[in-house]
Amino acid sequence: MPDKAFYWQLYISTYTALLGIPFLFFPKQILPLMGFDPMMDDQGPFVRLTGMFLLSLTLITFRIWQKRTEEMVLGTVAVRIFIIITLYAVYLSGGFPFLPAAMAVVGFGVLGTLWSLRGVELKQYI
Repeated sequence: MPDKAFYWQLYISTYTALLGIPFLFFPKQILPLMGFDPMMDDQGPFVRLTGMFLLSLTLITFRIWQKRTEEMVLGTVAVRIFIIITLYAVYLSGGFPFLPAAMAVVGFGVLGTLWSLRGVELKQYI
């Protein structure tokens, strides 16, 4: 598998860390910047849990990059496509302005990963 496919794991690690840290540690300050109601943080632990899950994804993708685990690269593509679909569904139901930007960031990583895998026989990694 090309090294460029693994560098996209660093891209994932970066944006998930940049979102996860503020969601987990200071959601009231970051939520208004993203177009969300800061009172969402008072209604339950879901924003902080989202931060925790994003930081977990950061650690997983960093380890994939670090250990060059080829089989996991396509797994992250599948997970990110699921994330894009979910973000789109939430956007259609609530219309938060931040969600299209999040879809673009995640989609850029998916396209970059798939582009780096062009010409590679992927059946062996499925």
